[in-house]
This record gives sequence, structure tokens and C-alpha cells, in this order.
Amino acid sequence: MSRCRSCDAPLLWARTERGRRIPLDPEPYTGPEPGGLFVLRDDVAIAVSPGAFEGEPLYRSHFVTCPHANDWRRTT
Repeated sequence: MSRCRSCDAPLLWARTERGRRIPLDPEPYTGPEPGGLFVLRDDVAIAVSPGAFEGEPLYRSHFVTCPHANDWRRTT
């Protein structure tokens, strides 16, 4: 497991359905906020809404929880 270079939090890395790497918080998310949630299928992170996969762990994008996320955002 690696750590965030900005806030030193542990990270779980996965690939999105489009093949891009995404950092996830390693602990399954159980909170009330619906944004940035993913379910893992064979190490592929699939974006979901809460309740879409009842009983399965959901993981939160570290871009949602990192206090320094804006420093890493790509501009297009």
C-alpha cells in the first residue's frame, strides 16, 4: 500500500473503466455523502451511487478526502 504524497494518508490504487489510475481511501466508506464512491470489480473501480450495490463495500476517491487534492488536479 502506498501513501499520499501530500497528506501521507494510505492509498489503495485501482484502474477506472477507462484505464486511468485512481487513488482510493483503503477503508470502505460508510458515511452519508454520495460523491466519489466506487465499487471494485477485479481491481477496476466502477463509479456508483450509494445503494446501488447493497452489502458490498464502497470506496471513496482520495481526491474527495485529500486536503491537498486541488494541487494534483489536471487542467485540460
